[in-house]
Amino acid sequence: MAEAAAAAPLSPAPSWRFDGYDRVPRPMRLEPAPQGLDILFIYSRPPLPMTRGDELTVAHLLEFLAARGHRVDFVTLLARGEKLRPEHRQWLEARCRSVRLIEHGKLAALWQGVGGWLRGWPFQIGYLHVPEQLRVVREMAAGRHYDLAYAYYIRSAEALRGLEGLAPVRFLALQLSQTLNTERLARNAVRWWERLFYRIESRRMAAYESRIWQGADRTVLIGAKDVEAIEAACRQQGQPLIDNVVLGPHGVDTERFRPRPEAEEVDTVVMSGVMRYAPNVEAALWFLTEVWPTIRAARPAARFFLVGRDPTAALLAYDGRDAVTVTGTVDEPAEWIARGAVCVAPIRAAAGLQNKLLEALAMGKAVVATPEANEGIQAPAGEALLLAREPASFAAAVLELLKDAARRQALSRAGRAFVETKWTWEAPFLTLEAAFLEAAHGTIKGHQAERRSSMISA
Repeated sequence: MAEAAAAAPLSPAPSWRFDGYDRVPRPMRLEPAPQGLDILFIYSRPPLPMTRGDELTVAHLLEFLAARGHRVDFVTLLARGEKLRPEHRQWLEARCRSVRLIEHGKLAALWQGVGGWLRGWPFQIGYLHVPEQLRVVREMAAGRHYDLAYAYYIRSAEALRGLEGLAPVRFLALQLSQTLNTERLARNAVRWWERLFYRIESRRMAAYESRIWQGADRTVLIGAKDVEAIEAACRQQGQPLIDNVVLGPHGVDTERFRPRPEAEEVDTVVMSGVMRYAPNVEAALWFLTEVWPTIRAARPAARFFLVGRDPTAALLAYDGRDAVTVTGTVDEPAEWIARGAVCVAPIRAAAGLQNKLLEALAMGKAVVATPEANEGIQAPAGEALLLAREPASFAAAVLELLKDAARRQALSRAGRAFVETKWTWEAPFLTLEAAFLEAAHGTIKGHQAERRSSMISA
């Protein structure tokens, strides 16, 4: 456990990178907020390096809050044995007033996960239920007046629960509905034991998710589909319908992910993402087994790049077969995405907002995606991208784009314009900040404020 000194100036340091694996968010040049807030920010892992969607969002949110003049004390977990790169530590300390890293060991986490399971929690809640983090956030809240506490992801909900009576306003950023996420994994996971695990986890998550929002003043979700899923869980569990939602999606770096038409390669299809993440693995395997053979049969020169860090053994087995390249970890995924004539996002088993789809649209790529991949983004179908769910229609859409350069260019222009209008980082964060300021000024509805006094047992 460690604590950083007061925040340094926001000017970039020479050692910071704004592209590649070790990148940090680009500086945001924004006017100060009308009121600077003191924020206690709770999270479950360091946001750097930005290898997952939640890390990407938290890092950019910290950049935004610092640029707007808010004072953030950041408390997060760090797996024992892992170290932050010095430049990443420096960046965090420059964006936050203080940084607390709470170490936790894998064996202890597994024990906590089992204990949480016996209490009826989803496994992931118990796994990251670290008593030391709960103690630290309570001590910090007791020792300093905060305008609000902000817990990111459902894995931090128990730490937020412990701040009843200590933080005047509490935001729980569920972001996506984990009930919906685990339900889809239960239907689509590759192995039978994974489907069984996620089936049990989804039932526990519905019970937990339908209650945990009731102890927060605001619940942050990405989009309407996530709200609908939690409402359904509330009905199923006999709980009040969730009524304190703030929509808080995230964005994309439109400078790093920019069109590079000169890099496009004929007959090349690209999928990107973290290739150990279960929904990405399922999507890639589905595409490789159900869709790619049809594309290759119709277009023998076609090749497929599967781009992303830590691919599973099941994915690596396809490398070098049937014109498939599994890249593994690459320094700059944007360079590989740029090579694609068509990008695909065949997600079937995830909820929330798919960064891989935003990145491809930002780069002006012609994209074929499943409706599930587009749920959180809502890019106009047929105009900014093509949507398909079944193997035959998905393959047909990819083949259509591979042979029609004019159609690809039309989608490219529309997709990039859509992202520039709706999905820069600053726009959704300004909306979230407005909710922060409103809540800090005491305008929360009376029935919600009363609910704060008694966290419902989950």
